[in-house]
Amino acid sequence: MKNISSLLGLLCLITGTLNISAQGVGGADFSPLQKRSPLPEHALYNNPDLSPESRALDLINYLTFREKLEMTGGWERFYFPGFPRLGLRPVRMSDASQGIRLMRGQKDTLVSTSFPCMLALASTWDPDLAESFGEKMGEECRALGIDILLGPGINMYRTSEGGRNYEYMGEDPYLTSEIVTSYVTGLQSRKIIATAKHFICNDQEFCRHIESSDVSQRALREIYLPPWKAAIEDAGLKAVMTGNNMVNGIPCSMNKPLIQDILRDEYGFTGIAMTDWQNTCYHPERQNLVLPSGESLLMPTNKTFADYLVDYVIEHLEKKDEVEAELNTMIYHNLLTFFEMGIYDRRPADPAYESKIEQHKTFARKCAEEAICLLKNQDDILPISQGKKILMMGEPEIHSGQGSGFVEGYDHIDFCEGLENVYGDDFTCIVSPSDEEIQNADVVFYRLNKAAGEGHDVPFDAPKGAKEEILHCAALNPNIVVIISSGNGLDMSWLPEVRGVLWTYFLGQERGPALAAVVSGKTSPSGHLPFTIEKAFKDSPDPTFNFLGGKPYWQGDNKAYKEYWLGHEKGNNKEIAKYVKPGAVVHEPYKEGIFIGYRWYDKNNIPVQFPFGYGLSYTTFTYDNLSLSSSKITGDKNLTVRFTIKNAGKADGAAVPQLYIHDEKASVVRPEKELKAFDRIWLKKGESRTVEFTVDRQDLSFWDQDAGAWKAEPGKFDVLVGTSAEDIVLHSSFKLK
Repeated sequence: MKNISSLLGLLCLITGTLNISAQGVGGADFSPLQKRSPLPEHALYNNPDLSPESRALDLINYLTFREKLEMTGGWERFYFPGFPRLGLRPVRMSDASQGIRLMRGQKDTLVSTSFPCMLALASTWDPDLAESFGEKMGEECRALGIDILLGPGINMYRTSEGGRNYEYMGEDPYLTSEIVTSYVTGLQSRKIIATAKHFICNDQEFCRHIESSDVSQRALREIYLPPWKAAIEDAGLKAVMTGNNMVNGIPCSMNKPLIQDILRDEYGFTGIAMTDWQNTCYHPERQNLVLPSGESLLMPTNKTFADYLVDYVIEHLEKKDEVEAELNTMIYHNLLTFFEMGIYDRRPADPAYESKIEQHKTFARKCAEEAICLLKNQDDILPISQGKKILMMGEPEIHSGQGSGFVEGYDHIDFCEGLENVYGDDFTCIVSPSDEEIQNADVVFYRLNKAAGEGHDVPFDAPKGAKEEILHCAALNPNIVVIISSGNGLDMSWLPEVRGVLWTYFLGQERGPALAAVVSGKTSPSGHLPFTIEKAFKDSPDPTFNFLGGKPYWQGDNKAYKEYWLGHEKGNNKEIAKYVKPGAVVHEPYKEGIFIGYRWYDKNNIPVQFPFGYGLSYTTFTYDNLSLSSSKITGDKNLTVRFTIKNAGKADGAAVPQLYIHDEKASVVRPEKELKAFDRIWLKKGESRTVEFTVDRQDLSFWDQDAGAWKAEPGKFDVLVGTSAEDIVLHSSFKLK
């Protein structure tokens, strides 16, 4: 009888429903903790003078088992649930990439700025700008009532076909580390929780819920993990979103070797580790992996996990205390983070920040200007002086990637309006001009758009008909400048026939004035590619990426494929069922190991269309006087590298010097070169400046898989200073003892 009573009591305790869940967002109380009453007697967690650790631990003492279980899941899709009994308001989240994606529950009287995408931000090679970007994002979150921003994205640009490449920061772990560290620092300075995503090796949308990225420990350590380590250790990152994918057969949403063992135990991450939306629900048979994994929040709901845990406790009453102790650890990370960032001590929205949104237009324009890459400028066709007749043709440019990273923006100034504001009647914008109109223009701008985004990858091919149309235009008028709006590399076999190319990414709402500033020469272009553009996808590190049944999936029944991986066993999915059986895992072997991007093309001596780090300017820079602080370094001593840059051209501009290291002889195969330092330096024409970089022992190390540790082997190393991964202009050597 006693056991029956205990069981009935436990069932009520575990399966009860919180009142707030029935109220909906509109009925929730969002007032600060200190304004709420009554609270549990003797509660200390409502005292903001106590440490966040003390407040989180005190709060856990007042939680029922049911409330603890509730704290492991989301509510109303984009909220952490509130608990009126304890005075805790709901916590709001919002999607993000190049701004804040407005959704239900946010102040509908306000707008959000559409900034340039993350790949464009990386193209600036400007950590200071990235920090300011984060600050602006934080200010808009405060104005709009957002507590947790679901960004930035820091997966690697592994292949040119990745659908969400625009949300990430390129192919190099060092560049990504520098940009994300600054971004997170800026965002969290406004007391907004940054959520780096998608941990880890979620570098594609291909079969993203049933795909396993099979990757070596060395590749994880040298390529994929460094940005996460930097964001946690150097910027105090407060949240991580785990990927939809698996890594080496274990779902990222419940991957103890990665979350608990590396992020938490090794890197010291104490923040929120949340799932991407719904991905724990795809593995009902593995729910036993969640509690010990280090994951702390299951979004948008924890139903699958909660059902499993309730059943488990009912079947194993003797394990209830043990399970509850693990729940305490799981939710502690969530509560600690909320107290650290002052979430419960304030209302979500702060009207003091509302006026700043309008001011962010100027910053969005500056960021877009810095991001634009000049890839070709034959015969100095750019900049274009006043008085020349300019024709812009092609479909309107894309301002944002698709999916959860899409940001609508407001008060858009597109390319046509931006150029018309500068060139007046000398500028004409016609989507489909006649041959005569093309011939009569002094310069023709051809807009080439390549859409991409969440949920699907994209072929390397240029958009259908683009090549033929560009070649047709070039036959009519030699002065063709192609303006590419894309976050993905693409076929550029038309390149020899045009005079100029500008890569403009997805630049957001201020794209027009930014383009006009570069085209007119008001601003000298200074963007540098954060990824390599290959000549053909067969040259890439994974030419069979996205293949099913021996061919790319988009050559098959794509609609049926999407239905299949979404878990809907209906519709015409016969073709897909030939290759992927229900419950099967699609394995994506990372056979290239550490050799992605320029590392791959260097290793295999494959010519590329445009190398990593490449970008032209309207001025010229000379590099000279390279010196090293020593010819050898020992122990933990650092090496100082100095050289001089001079703006020897006719315009002011920004140089982006890049330092690469080459290990001349190693016990393992190493890249020909690896980026270890860079800077962005503004120089007036005729101005010179001494640049100083530091190289430490970690910069010389590789991951020793046998020892499970970093290793720097004695020997000779080369210092390579250049303007891109291909254009090395200074060289010297030293020895590591």
